[in-house]
Amino acid sequence: MPSLVIAKGELWLHADGAAPQQITSAFAREVIERDERSRRNSSWKHAPREQQTGVIPSHSLWGSQNGGITAPPRFLHACFGPDRDTVYYVQRVGEAVGLFRLHVQEQREVRLFHKSKIDIRGLAYHAGQKHLILGVGHEDGTAQIEVYDEEGTLKGAVTGGDSIDAAPSVVPGAASALLFQSSGVARHPDHGFVRAVGHSTLCRLDYRSGNMEVLADDARYDFLAPRVDATGAVYAIRRPIEKPAGERAGNALMDTLLFPVRLLKAIFGYLNVFSMIYGKEPLRSSGGPRTPELDQDVHKIWLQGRLIDLQRVRDDPQYAGKLAPASWELVRREGQRDWQVLARHVLSFDLGADGTVVYSNGNEVLVQRGDGAPTRLVQHELIESVSVG
Repeated sequence: MPSLVIAKGELWLHADGAAPQQITSAFAREVIERDERSRRNSSWKHAPREQQTGVIPSHSLWGSQNGGITAPPRFLHACFGPDRDTVYYVQRVGEAVGLFRLHVQEQREVRLFHKSKIDIRGLAYHAGQKHLILGVGHEDGTAQIEVYDEEGTLKGAVTGGDSIDAAPSVVPGAASALLFQSSGVARHPDHGFVRAVGHSTLCRLDYRSGNMEVLADDARYDFLAPRVDATGAVYAIRRPIEKPAGERAGNALMDTLLFPVRLLKAIFGYLNVFSMIYGKEPLRSSGGPRTPELDQDVHKIWLQGRLIDLQRVRDDPQYAGKLAPASWELVRREGQRDWQVLARHVLSFDLGADGTVVYSNGNEVLVQRGDGAPTRLVQHELIESVSVG
């Protein structure tokens, strides 16, 4: 069974009996090479100067001192197309996000579109309609499901409203039905900005007729990345919701205990900025000046809308070394029966055409056939998603 695995932002194709193949993007390579040439040609603008003179800093005249370095490309979503030789994927290169099609045997990449600062929240291919289904985020904090043709032309949005609709998947045998997760958005009554996001529910939509049905709605849980098999059984990742900070038990006591520490950090931060502006030196003597990028915690990663602390992954028994805690469960429901827990520590999953369940805990991809024990399919570091053909 072929599979697509995104790990550490890289896309890997695993096929039966073949060595793992890393998929690279010609478009991304061209962008990085063009950026490298541009930096070489304009390096004199960004070269360090022994002494800064004048009222206006040189980096304000000529641009950032890092020379506009493009970050390495990252694959965000991937799925198979009408056959196993066709792969669709979404990747970020710099500030742009693009949708691409790769013909694997020819190693031919087709760029369908790329846009600046677009937020893609899921990708699926509908073989019956030859449509691409995307979850697309907007600047107002919402996201909707949009339908594209195989060449990346927008056919229209099929959901709307003050909600975050994401992670679409198709319904086997249905002409125009799909599943997706949806969360309501709460806004400030006067200013309109997003104040809170509700729990994720599971929805089924026929985007031809407009009929929609809520399949799962429980205020205690998020239901993520829904799938349905040929028998009509529904699968999803179920996890407990995160309560707002003000509703968590013990927060008042913790805030009281940490108040002196936070106050001292705030005072030090203010004085450090003051020293950098007028004295050209930070208060921190070791390591030299730090940039905002260096102040980011490299030991944390965003997965399924949650910030995962890698240190906690190593130390917390709830994680047991997996990227997802035990409370992230792969569940299945037939008809109106109760949800059945199939696996724990599940970060991503997909269904094969024969009903085979393939899932990942962030460290490995496992296959479960019927009621047997799961077997390891592949292993990678920091697996973000898995998709099968």
